[in-house]
Amino acid sequence: MTNSLNWTELLQQISRELLADPDFHTGNLASMVTPEQRQIQWLGAPGATEEELSALETRLHTTLPPSYRAFLQASNGFGPLDYFIWRLKPSAEVDWLVKTEADLVERWEIDVETVPSVPDEEYFIYGDEQNDVQVRGEYFRGLLLISDWGDAGFLALNPDVQHQGEWEAWHFANWIPGAARYRSFAELVQAHLANYRALRSGRS
Repeated sequence: MTNSLNWTELLQQISRELLADPDFHTGNLASMVTPEQRQIQWLGAPGATEEELSALETRLHTTLPPSYRAFLQASNGFGPLDYFIWRLKPSAEVDWLVKTEADLVERWEIDVETVPSVPDEEYFIYGDEQNDVQVRGEYFRGLLLISDWGDAGFLALNPDVQHQGEWEAWHFANWIPGAARYRSFAELVQAHLANYRALRSGRS
């Protein structure tokens, strides 16, 4: 599903497009890009070493899903990704959501504790037909936080739902009633690039 994706090429393409975007050059998002990033025309970092990836997996007591691990190998942190996600964390900062946002997880669990779990036939719908409200509260404590807070939102991976070894990827934002969910981290990044292009086209 994701083995053919060339992460270096994809991240270079995202870098080229965002660095040419007036919003990130002289507009209100210009501060999201550093002078060094502008100079080298690259929004990423050197790829994570095998030692760094193994240290992360040891600390998390799990094996990373393939597309996310491949992303870190290509760039150990990245950002901005688009108008809304400003920084994907490097491996040393990645951790379980409940460890970094415990109060948030507890509030979510209170909000959904009286709501029945979403049935499979409704939950496993992705793409344009997905209902963003359809999240399962029982997964909140298991989410892996992989980005900083951006424009009132962040990205997380859900190991409790897997597709061909990939972990489900979630985008939380204040304008999404639940979360936008994808079958993998790779699918999420490609969707964010497509959405970014659509929004940029609408702004021009």
